[in-house]
Amino acid sequence: MRHLIASLALLVGIPVYAQITKQLSSPPPGATLPVLINQTLKPHNVRPNQPVTALLIQAVPISADATLPRGAKLEGQVVSVSAGSISILFNQLSWKGQAVPVRVRLVAAASPNDVYETRLPLGATDRGTSNPVDWTTRQIGGDEIYLSGGSGKVYDQYSQPVGFANFSGVFASPSAPGNLPRAVGPFSTTATGLHGFPELSVASSGDDGKPITLAASQPNWQIGNGSALLLKVIP
Repeated sequence: MRHLIASLALLVGIPVYAQITKQLSSPPPGATLPVLINQTLKPHNVRPNQPVTALLIQAVPISADATLPRGAKLEGQVVSVSAGSISILFNQLSWKGQAVPVRVRLVAAASPNDVYETRLPLGATDRGTSNPVDWTTRQIGGDEIYLSGGSGKVYDQYSQPVGFANFSGVFASPSAPGNLPRAVGPFSTTATGLHGFPELSVASSGDDGKPITLAASQPNWQIGNGSALLLKVIP
């Protein structure tokens, strides 16, 4: 399968990041971690110090020849919760019995429905095509992915190429020569803020290692199972 992925990527001139790291190490500052929360968070079903976990949606480049694997677990805990807000601190990444510390800030978040929409084809022609490896899809934030045989480029709203996608995941192009591409999962390369959470707002993105805090305008707020977060590793 790895050889097939590489062959498909070479056909369209897109790099592939499939060499999974054997020894877990902390991702470098600036790397982005797209994760899915695997539990539902509501004001009446969570409490301070309760564990919160999220799984990597895709491979995440951490060096020129190694990636964190899809399914690696980001771990943290609820710092505080009320009808008006929730604060969460993620501080550890684990995989196959290994664990490393990590500090992250929130870049963007999306509801399960918004995530689901990114998996659907845009056009009627694609909807009649049985094979999703040839679909055109839209990311959260507006970028579009044009796939052919499972690989393709990511274009922004101005039809400029800003990234690439393959069987390893969706990536923003390196910001400068020698830099790593950023893993973005279901998000656009420039996505920020909250999507699909009308009752929530970002009170603190978690800079300087502080908890990520979301404020609620209604007491019945919810962060559903399958919600996606795009987190940026900070020093």
